[in-house]
Amino acid sequence: MQTRDRQAALPSIKRRVKRIIWMLLVVCLIVFTLGTLQIQLMSGIRAYVRGEGLWAKSQKDAVLLLYRYLEHPSDELMHKFHQALRVNLADRRARLALQQEEPDREAAREGFLAGGNHPNDVRNMIDLFLYFGNVEHMRNAINIWRQADAQIDQLLQLANQIAAQHRQNPAADLGVYERQLNALDRTLNQFETEFSSELSRGARWIRQVLLWVNLGSISIILLFVGLVSRRVLQQIDNTESQLRDSQLRFKSLYEANVIGIIIWGQDGEIFDGNDYFLSILGYSRQELIDGQLNWRQLTPGDLADDERALAQINEQGYCLPFAKEFFHRDGHAIPVLVGGTMMDGSTHQGIAFVVDRSNEKKMEAQLRLSATVLEASRDGIIICDAQRRVLTANGSYLAMTGFSKAQLLGQEACFYHTTNPAEQTLIEQALNQQHHWQGDTELPCQDGTLLPVRASIGTVTNDAGQIAQYVSVFSDISARKAMEQKLLSMAHYDNLTGLANRSLFSDRLNTAILRAQRHHSHCALLFIDLDKFKPVNDQYGHAVGDELLQRVAQRLLEARRKNDTVGRLGGDEFVMIVEELSNADYAVSIADQVAKRMQEPFVVADHSVHIGCSIGIAVYPQDGDNEVDLTRAADIAMYAAKGKENASYYLYSGGKR
Repeated sequence: MQTRDRQAALPSIKRRVKRIIWMLLVVCLIVFTLGTLQIQLMSGIRAYVRGEGLWAKSQKDAVLLLYRYLEHPSDELMHKFHQALRVNLADRRARLALQQEEPDREAAREGFLAGGNHPNDVRNMIDLFLYFGNVEHMRNAINIWRQADAQIDQLLQLANQIAAQHRQNPAADLGVYERQLNALDRTLNQFETEFSSELSRGARWIRQVLLWVNLGSISIILLFVGLVSRRVLQQIDNTESQLRDSQLRFKSLYEANVIGIIIWGQDGEIFDGNDYFLSILGYSRQELIDGQLNWRQLTPGDLADDERALAQINEQGYCLPFAKEFFHRDGHAIPVLVGGTMMDGSTHQGIAFVVDRSNEKKMEAQLRLSATVLEASRDGIIICDAQRRVLTANGSYLAMTGFSKAQLLGQEACFYHTTNPAEQTLIEQALNQQHHWQGDTELPCQDGTLLPVRASIGTVTNDAGQIAQYVSVFSDISARKAMEQKLLSMAHYDNLTGLANRSLFSDRLNTAILRAQRHHSHCALLFIDLDKFKPVNDQYGHAVGDELLQRVAQRLLEARRKNDTVGRLGGDEFVMIVEELSNADYAVSIADQVAKRMQEPFVVADHSVHIGCSIGIAVYPQDGDNEVDLTRAADIAMYAAKGKENASYYLYSGGKR
């Protein structure tokens, strides 16, 4: 009855274990799905940041052309002004197509492509707009976009008004419109900054929401898995309890027969045997009485070991225990340990004890299986003594760390790597009090490097409750760490040049301003716009243009100091934050160095390319005491440098250099 109960319990346990495995697979699928979603969202935000850079450049080019028109009116300049706004107007068409009651994806796609966006980014931009357009940060960014488009309309109206005034009176002074143009330029610059900031906040919000969704989903599933596991463990405990009860009842029935005992003869006779011996071989007492049992006939193979034991008995009266096998009544071999002696006063009868070694053999097989599992595990495993000296290590651990087994055995193991004393104290307390610790750490390798791992360290205690061994399992998580680092890099660095993007640049600039405030020092912002870059793209193609931008980034990095920040805002616009200045002249010196480096020819794809740059310089605090003012001042100075002849850079508060 108990056997049937245990057999009925096994399928139930099997089903529950399968359920746990499925749940863990669901956890993996959820993590993968959310990770993919996060990558797509971040890619969409990055595309909008890049598109904002193209939008801002087009707007700035248009404003600069209108400034030039005020000084020297011509139909050519007015035509170039309208051409410069094609990106802005194309992006507007895309936005309006997506804000229709029935969004027109194809019209939006054509608009984004006309706006200079990469074809691979357009789908993510459309999906982000449609599915997250009502999320607070995206909604705010779209509203800012709409307001900026309204300012573009005013810019167009102002340009038409200026052109009409010039046609009516070619001798009229158009300088009276400069104040309106300045106001529109400031407003547009402010909208550009707000748009980028809102996208950055949105990116951080999305990352935080997905993190909590990840944690929540996994926690719920793991809680369910824990409940199912608990029930399985309880069922296993009940089964084990039933087995122990059965063993106790069996021992009670055969308490006088702890080993097999037989009376034997040299010719193979078994004159008598206890019930335990009969149970080992599966024979009944009646079969024993009938003389059906003969130890020579029950022994498989030759009898060399038995003959040696008989010779030893004849010589000294007893034989040392030796291993052999008996045939079971069913035909299979039973491993036993046999020791015998002659009975007192007899020359042909002896008494022997028979110990069933079946369980011992099973344990040996189990140990071999455990050793096989240890070596087959893809996780690194080491087992140490109470002093944390290595007793053994599997092949995965050796492959992970590069050590040989000879280098590890007897040496003190390193379970974790930390330079924080408080963290080390917490880990040791967990091992001593809870006898287990699990967490992310690093594992020292043979070549001196540190391998990121997920460590699970457990202790094995003896009967006195003292630690006898440590068992540590390490899983390589370097791929996961690399993915986290890649996602972090995508959020803060330009994917083409590796420089800080607009979001990271904004944070660095605010930090530089706060540091300058604390130390009562200066810092400078350099706006760097490449000259003659568009002809390179037109003549040689975008691949050469991208490589040229990478070479420009490398030269800027070489021209900076160690603590300065170089970033790319988009297109061919770069920025440099110069800190710890004693006066503005040092910023001018760096700008001069950058300008000279940009004038040197670039060799790109076997082409010698000559470009230049226009640099606007704004110094804290005289040109601005916050990010917006300092950025605006540097932007204006850069366009002033671009509009002046023979001027590579322009100091906002000091004029042309």
